Amino acid sequence: MVQELRLAYGNRTSWTFQMSARIANPPPSLLAKYSRKEREFFFEYANFVLKIIENETVVDELRSIFEKESIRIEKPVDLRIMVFPARTLRGRPNRMLHGSYNHSSSQISLYPLNLPRIWVRTEGFDLFRVSLESLSDKERRLLLEISQSVVSTLVHEILHVKFESRGLLLYVEEAIVRKLESQYVGEWERDLQLLIEAVHRGTASKRL
Repeated sequence: MVQELRLAYGNRTSWTFQMSARIANPPPSLLAKYSRKEREFFFEYANFVLKIIENETVVDELRSIFEKESIRIEKPVDLRIMVFPARTLRGRPNRMLHGSYNHSSSQISLYPLNLPRIWVRTEGFDLFRVSLESLSDKERRLLLEISQSVVSTLVHEILHVKFESRGLLLYVEEAIVRKLESQYVGEWERDLQLLIEAVHRGTASKRL
């Protein structure tokens, strides 16, 4: 079942930003490449990401960014939470794609971390199912890394939306976006751990 979140900033007569967030449906050919345990794990991962994005703390922080940066986008943005990791970047085998923004379709895509498949099938299968207290320190750190990646990547891609009509050279735009991303995400660090605890408890409790 595809879950969807709709975010709108502004007022009913003049939206400054509209975005719908959803878990993308992977094509059958991609699903076939993963085992049952891997598929279940990554769908639960995607649901965790959706819950992070729809959390009131994140929504409020995003609204603050839109106001500070005066972001006004007329075209609604489609935010896809991808279920499986992206391929490595061409010519850069050690770099994974965490997110992307397609200007023509006004679509942001967020990808999960590239985790070892053997770990997913053995040790990590219950990461989003058991209580937070049952997780090891390593697993708690992974939840933090996942959440940091979600927040920073989302902010990064939204800032690209802001600059899409400026006509900047790609490397100039990227430098500006990275600087702003670092500034805003740094302000969220103090709230991130509480956010993880609230979201994880909510997702795990549905499994108990």
